[in-house]
Amino acid sequence: MQYSSYHDLLSDYFERRKNINASYSKRAFARDLGVSSARLSQVLNKKHGLSTDAAKDLARRLRLNSEEAKWFVESVGALHSRKSTQKIEFIQRIQEYKRTAKKFSEIHLEYFKVIADWYHFAILELTYMEDFENDSAWMADRLCITVEQVNEAITRLKSLNLVTEEDGKLKDVFKFLATPNDVPSASLKKFHHQLMKKAMEALYEQDVMNREISSNIFSVRKDKIPEFKEKLRVFRRDMENEASQSKGKDAVYCLSMQFYELTRSVE
Repeated sequence: MQYSSYHDLLSDYFERRKNINASYSKRAFARDLGVSSARLSQVLNKKHGLSTDAAKDLARRLRLNSEEAKWFVESVGALHSRKSTQKIEFIQRIQEYKRTAKKFSEIHLEYFKVIADWYHFAILELTYMEDFENDSAWMADRLCITVEQVNEAITRLKSLNLVTEEDGKLKDVFKFLATPNDVPSASLKKFHHQLMKKAMEALYEQDVMNREISSNIFSVRKDKIPEFKEKLRVFRRDMENEASQSKGKDAVYCLSMQFYELTRSVE
């Protein structure tokens, strides 16, 4: 989260609504949040706190996604929990969010539209490979795309300041990039569609020892879906973080709950 505390999130959401409707007031915001105008002013001015139960209700009314709602509640708990043991736990979780935020940078969807084709991100990952060559033909050969696609992709990545060129070498600026969760987007659909298609190709073309494509079918309670989604997101980020620390990288893989190689193997 880009906010220092839940107060900043509340203020930001109010400003967003006011930008859409200039006549939108704090009284209207309080009404939409189900609290009194006086109570909202006290909270925003940091003169009155919130309980975690109240925070959960506000998160629901603000329509925060599961990750944002969890952060919001824990931010409230870190400041206002009356039990010292719980307060320490909330503070530790908020600190972990801050550590994670330094590793993962969220790319705005307006920017993502420009680089929605899968190979933009694959090119960024190529720069971490031990045998990487800053040569368009080499990159095109490893990713099985055209030299023209490589050149155009690098131009786009540079224009968005996602990659720089230093001493004749390409350098990934942010290391970890993430897109917003639970947001409908044609660009994201295009991106995932391309990678699903490549997963189908990998199913038939890649050796089973070099890929992992598996499925589980099981019954669930639908109210547990947000929790399951959060666990999957944590798993993906933990795996990416662990992979980033390894040395001697020699391939670029994709994890879409299918795990397969995106680079052409070198004999």
